[in-house]
Amino acid sequence: MNRKETLRALLNPQAAARPPESPAETPEPPGASSPEVSEPRRTTGSGAVRSMGLTLQKLSAEAENARALRVQLAQGASVVELDPELIEPSFISDRFSRDQDDLFLALVESIRTHGQQVPVLLRPYPDKPGRYQVAYGHRRIEAARRLGQKVRALIRDLSDVELVIAQGKENSERKDLSFIERAVFARHLEERGFDRSTIIAALSVDKAEAARLLSVAHSIPAQLVLAIGPAPKAGRPRWLALAQLLNAKPSTQIIEQYLNDPALKQMDSDGRFIRLFTLLSSRHRLERTPAVWKDAAGRPIVRIEPGARKTRLTIDEKLAPAFGAFIMAKLDDLYQAFGQQSGRSKSEPPGVSPD
Repeated sequence: MNRKETLRALLNPQAAARPPESPAETPEPPGASSPEVSEPRRTTGSGAVRSMGLTLQKLSAEAENARALRVQLAQGASVVELDPELIEPSFISDRFSRDQDDLFLALVESIRTHGQQVPVLLRPYPDKPGRYQVAYGHRRIEAARRLGQKVRALIRDLSDVELVIAQGKENSERKDLSFIERAVFARHLEERGFDRSTIIAALSVDKAEAARLLSVAHSIPAQLVLAIGPAPKAGRPRWLALAQLLNAKPSTQIIEQYLNDPALKQMDSDGRFIRLFTLLSSRHRLERTPAVWKDAAGRPIVRIEPGARKTRLTIDEKLAPAFGAFIMAKLDDLYQAFGQQSGRSKSEPPGVSPD
């Protein structure tokens, strides 16, 4: 929407709400050039014009918020002021604790200076008369609690499904939840028995993205997620990569080393993510490094090359004649010993096929 249209929408919202006329309904004036022939001339606005544009955009956003509030009121919601102590959190956690981050502190100062501009959404708490449960607005409620102020709230009768969809959609529109927070939110919904269609609606994602979120949430142990935190700069690709590294069954010693590292307390959440990712990546590369056995003269006799799905064993028969046959004769015993050590079933080994 350009500046003229924005200003027109503010001054006459009813006209702005009407759909634009189609080309068939609005005949093109004689001599008008075709879009394929004529291209609009680009101009560079002055600083004052740009400033006016930003102001109009801000006014338009505020007007849209007011319209959204009127819609909610028309749907039967009522704005009230409540003591924060009467409000309990949602039964589904949608974010990690960020009560000390810069955005939360800025929110506290904004409410201190300008008051709470956007109401939170609550429902009457089931089975607890006189108390309420949050659909969205946890941070605004916590900010009001710190300031000793009452909370401005919309109260609506919501089912559990309506509550989590409202909660998820409000977070999706703000776009301030990190990828892992959304993944954990999806897992919590799944654990509470909500079906996949509700999860998709709550997160405003498609089936593929919902599957990715749940895959990451199931691949990364909860203790690691809590140790890392929201890591807002990590993004989806690196969380997916971290999940793949953990699915490769890394040494539990590395995980324990990470969780017990006192340096984590001095790092921010993104730093803690990078620390674990680096540890696992280094170990992964080490495990993929070929192992070579040499004779006394330093000549390679045996080379083992680990892979993601296959491991290759190469023996130099010129330097170690019949060593390959010796290993093949020992395969049954080696497989049995491997099964006992790894806790696998002691079933018959596969045997050596002549092909």
